[in-house]
Amino acid sequence: MMLLKEIISNNSFLEKELGKINSFFLNLQVSGITSNSKEVNLDFIFVAIKGKKFDGTKYINEAIANGAKCIISDSNNKDNNIIKVKEGSCRRIYALLASAFYKNQPAQIVGVTGTNGKTSVVEFCRQIWNQAGWRAASMGTLGTKLSENQRLKSDLPTINNLTTFEPSNLYKELNKISNQEITHLAIEASSHGIDQCRLDGIKFSGAVFTNLSHDHLDYHQNMKNYFDVKKNLFIKNLTKNSAVAINIDDKYGSLLHEELKKLPLLIITFGENPKADICLKSSNLNSDSINLNLDFNGTKYTSTLGMIGHFQISNVLAAAAICICLGLEANFVFKSLGYLKPAPGRMQIVSGHPSGAIIIIDYAHSPDALFSVLNSLKETVKGRLITLFGCGGDRDKAKRKIMGEVATNNSDQVYITDDNPRTENPSEIRKEILKGCSNAIEISNRDEAIKDAVSKLKKHDLLLIAGKGHETFQNIGTESLPFDDYTVTNEAIKNLLVSEIKN
Repeated sequence: MMLLKEIISNNSFLEKELGKINSFFLNLQVSGITSNSKEVNLDFIFVAIKGKKFDGTKYINEAIANGAKCIISDSNNKDNNIIKVKEGSCRRIYALLASAFYKNQPAQIVGVTGTNGKTSVVEFCRQIWNQAGWRAASMGTLGTKLSENQRLKSDLPTINNLTTFEPSNLYKELNKISNQEITHLAIEASSHGIDQCRLDGIKFSGAVFTNLSHDHLDYHQNMKNYFDVKKNLFIKNLTKNSAVAINIDDKYGSLLHEELKKLPLLIITFGENPKADICLKSSNLNSDSINLNLDFNGTKYTSTLGMIGHFQISNVLAAAAICICLGLEANFVFKSLGYLKPAPGRMQIVSGHPSGAIIIIDYAHSPDALFSVLNSLKETVKGRLITLFGCGGDRDKAKRKIMGEVATNNSDQVYITDDNPRTENPSEIRKEILKGCSNAIEISNRDEAIKDAVSKLKKHDLLLIAGKGHETFQNIGTESLPFDDYTVTNEAIKNLLVSEIKN
């Protein structure tokens, strides 16, 4: 429990926005803060946020009935329980209140943003820090991960629904891992999370920019808006002498670098561009590894990655760059790269097919991500390259045809199936994808599609199952039903093996 005046006392923005409120509110004992009326308990503050899909002001009465001590809102409601704030400020107030209430955070926090690669980069940062002997964690799409085999157990109900967690969950989680003596954290920073101010209470030590490509334009409308939001992580959330790592092979990364180099930040660039601080001089892709030749500040380094996929090189270099920028010795970092393991659902190999065919599961769910994966796989596959994917419902419709084109232009065979249709008609989603790959095999049921594709694999073939990666659910309508690409694929392989034994 804390008094509201104690919560706001060390934050100038909160003091400005809330400091002149009635002393009755300032002396309230607060037991929790949330924007979800169903999570409200006795003596909670409820922040009534008006979003694009939900209007929190409609749930004020429910919040009060559940025990809310006071309401923060930018509406014109005259209720005596409501603290009226400036229009559009609720989201930032919410994040800063939650941060001040839950207090503790790891000493070093790195935000990783970009369209693709965020999950891999935070995982690689965590692994490098662990090798350095530091207690480290990663946070994002995969939840909170403390070590190779340990995820943080959490009772937070929405923890896996967002790449960047909702503020009350986020800062509660930061407090929890800090109390477990975690000193280093890499966190995925989604464009929605940045735009909705969820990260505004984090004390960042640094940030990483991976790349920017067509995605989430249903929310941002165009690439300029999308880029401007990503840029805000570096301009709004970083302080003087913060560490920054930028992929300057990416067009938007180069633009970001030009703008940020004028600011008092510690910047390391990476990529194949000869001007990059960490420059990839050459690489050699093998069936199960990648050999790297690097240059950093005029010194040459070599490393062998125990993973596949050319795009992983950029993810690895991103992690290396930010770790060096934050003070780790370069020689140690480059040596540690050989011990990195890919994140679950990122170029994850499913072995055991009776023909010897290779099956890979990957989270690629944007045109650029799918192209990068397929382009990497084409370099190693000896037989047919087969792609199975779908597109999510209630999300960016413009990318569906493009992903169909990417798949058909870079595969020998394509399967179109369902992937989290949500409240959209699944057949309409598939129809839009098929505009870009009219020769694809269409099987609506994802389970059946995977089993069909697996059953037809021959020696030297490679099957890519894209879109869901680590996810263990299928969102159909308003329900989240158990579904795991890896489990279904393994079952399909076992069925083939049983069938061969019987025959």
